[in-house]
Amino acid sequence: MLKIDMLKFFRSGEFADVRRGLSCAQIIVMFGSADASFKSAEAEILRYGAFEFHFFRGEIFMIFSDHFRSEPLDLGGVRAGQIEIEPWILSGCPAPIDLVAAKDALDREQIEYRERARDDGFELDLNSGVTLAFESLSGLGESRSYELTAFWIKF
Repeated sequence: MLKIDMLKFFRSGEFADVRRGLSCAQIIVMFGSADASFKSAEAEILRYGAFEFHFFRGEIFMIFSDHFRSEPLDLGGVRAGQIEIEPWILSGCPAPIDLVAAKDALDREQIEYRERARDDGFELDLNSGVTLAFESLSGLGESRSYELTAFWIKF
């Protein structure tokens, strides 16, 4: 059984055997048929459950997820029983993960990061190359809190 450990992903950037230079066909061999795919002139996205694999000119350039906020953290379809995901801080998904809790978890695991303010929130750039994006989902008049809305790694 293939295992994806999200702590290991955040710490080292390792996501199963996915690495720079892999093609769409190689990802399909690894994970099976995608749940959905989107294609344009030079770009393609294969979606597997909560994860998207982005390709440019036939080579993978990013693993991305923002679906964990509304769906189970898995690779979708029949793969859910064939690929084990160790969720780490994403174990409560789709429950929200706030910025303070994420930073505390990273600090406990001694995962170094750099925090950057954005117009709509914050990004934590981990030393592994993974980026965590947080946005304010508070309504007007509410105190500001920032929730994890997406994460990705670019190759």
